[in-house]
Amino acid sequence: MKRFIFCLLALAISINSVFADELRLDKEAKYQKQVMQIGYRVLNANQIDKRMTFFYVNSKDVNAVTALRSKQISVYKGLLPLLDSDDELAAVICHEIAHGLDAHKGLWRRFTMAGSSKSYEFKADKKGVDLMVNAGYNPIAMIVILNKITAEPSWFERYPSHPGGSERLLTIYSYIYSKYPEYLVDNDYKNNLYYQNFLLTTKKQRAGIRERYKDKNIIPVSDKK
Repeated sequence: MKRFIFCLLALAISINSVFADELRLDKEAKYQKQVMQIGYRVLNANQIDKRMTFFYVNSKDVNAVTALRSKQISVYKGLLPLLDSDDELAAVICHEIAHGLDAHKGLWRRFTMAGSSKSYEFKADKKGVDLMVNAGYNPIAMIVILNKITAEPSWFERYPSHPGGSERLLTIYSYIYSKYPEYLVDNDYKNNLYYQNFLLTTKKQRAGIRERYKDKNIIPVSDKK
């Protein structure tokens, strides 16, 4: 009898393990499909005729990378729980596509990218915003996801080649303000917790941006009384 019960328990554990593996594989297949669909949607919408591939990587790292030689864009498992929408995943992928497009311009370009990452991060953010808009995604999502994952370094951690969190977020906001103000005037993210935090921590700097573009007569919904 004891042996029979033991066999039943072993069978139950084995079945549960199989189901768990199937659920994990189903979830990973879903993530892979999502990454690919967004990636190719962006390429097609922007008429990008360069070969790029998109992969989901089963790694706990909070990261997304572009292999500059193969033009393979990889989104890591650790990043996905931080994303709340396709727009936010598109923001990550579009930033990496922008890096991939720069890499397509030649080997020397890849060396200069490695040596001056600050300017290339800003450039990739701005190009990523353009790619998002052309593919029908909300560029405010780039501010939202970066506000979640980009830390603000202390003064002794700052390097000329790496932009700080607030500097990067404000550069994106200013770019959207100047080129795509309609996303600020009619802002789907106005009640988003992470976007509200960005607004809270950048009041003074955003006032300067409004002054710089006052001739455009733009009043973001977040600044309306």
